[in-house]
Amino acid sequence: MSENFQELKNIFSRTEDALKVFMGILEPTIENAKDEHERLYFHHIYEEEEHRQDRLAMVNPKLDYFIGNPEASHSSNHEFIRLLQDISLEKFGLHNFLEHLDLALFQFKDTEHEASLKSLRDMTYEDYQTIKAMLNDLNDQFEGVVSTRASIPTDEKEDKAEHLKVELYTDQPSHQNPRKPSSPAGRNKKGLTIGSLKGR
Repeated sequence: MSENFQELKNIFSRTEDALKVFMGILEPTIENAKDEHERLYFHHIYEEEEHRQDRLAMVNPKLDYFIGNPEASHSSNHEFIRLLQDISLEKFGLHNFLEHLDLALFQFKDTEHEASLKSLRDMTYEDYQTIKAMLNDLNDQFEGVVSTRASIPTDEKEDKAEHLKVELYTDQPSHQNPRKPSSPAGRNKKGLTIGSLKGR
């Protein structure tokens, strides 16, 4: 368990560093927005990620405690279960960060920020695949108490209509190129994709 938590701590540390870079790109964009729509759009993204920074600042010390005290990691410890649920929420946060990076890549295409954003996007995608697999295992191990419905993205909810999901963020093998559909049928799917958003 402590090994899993150390890996989660590494993911969250990378995310914190990535957030600083990303928010540093957004700040001048908000300040110099060409209109109120652009300002509100990026302010909303910035605010969500700032909130996430605050959550990570609370989760990381708890992770440190359970890394240092593995004997406390059991299902009868309510603080431990609460931490697992907090981690599940941060998985959702990582999913949102992935979407925000993809949205920013449209805004900053062919600019000095594009390469940095692509690098952050690739790292975040891999970390998201890792944390999803880890949370699935923990959820099985602790009889479903880890993941609540509130921590599952729309794209991964089985009872949601397909047209409400973005194909790019539905379950895929981690080795698959996230920007390419897995089959011709996937390319003809009517649901939203990042490509279809570009012309909106």
